[in-house]
Amino acid sequence: MKKVIVIGSGFSSLSASCYLAKAGYEVDMFEKNDTVGGRARQLIKDGFTFDIGPSWYWMPDIFEKFFADFGKKTSDYYHLDKATFAAWSHRDKPDWWNEDYADYEKRITAK
Repeated sequence: MKKVIVIGSGFSSLSASCYLAKAGYEVDMFEKNDTVGGRARQLIKDGFTFDIGPSWYWMPDIFEKFFADFGKKTSDYYHLDKATFAAWSHRDKPDWWNEDYADYEKRITAK
């Protein structure tokens, strides 16, 4: 069996490792941090949990395809709820707020 070494454990490294292992390679992964995830890690300190890095779920179809490539579904592992605008109160709308944004908010919060 051929062996491959992957440096880092972000999403790219994790997915490459999965595909390499599926193709028959023995994969060793090395990560400088205590946890995997690269820029999508969490920092837990003094009882608080902080997400590190950017929002990772901009392309759900990519994640769904990845899971499907291994006979799984994303719903087997997690469930996401659609977020609404929560950065301001409705009484203190930002200057750029207009009816287009109000319509958008109504559409995404409708159940």
